[in-house]
Amino acid sequence: MRIAILALTMALLAGCATANETFGMGQLCGRQPYCGAATDIEIIKGSTNDNDVYSRALAPFAIIDLPFSIVADTLILPYTIFHMRPAQE
Repeated sequence: MRIAILALTMALLAGCATANETFGMGQLCGRQPYCGAATDIEIIKGSTNDNDVYSRALAPFAIIDLPFSIVADTLILPYTIFHMRPAQE
């Protein structure tokens, strides 16, 4: 039982969409407001596609991560707004 709880905790910490998008590579939306929550929603929406095995596998984790991403995105909102990429003209 302890191993299962430890594995789930590690998976959730490594899969935090807010941390991955804001401080990581930012492949989907980078430093935009509420990017972590948007990433989780895109994974959940992608899980309805029969051909997207990746999203289907990550959908349960995205559902669990979504409320935490919303809270984390709100807490780092001033940082995100300050570091937003300027609009290309």
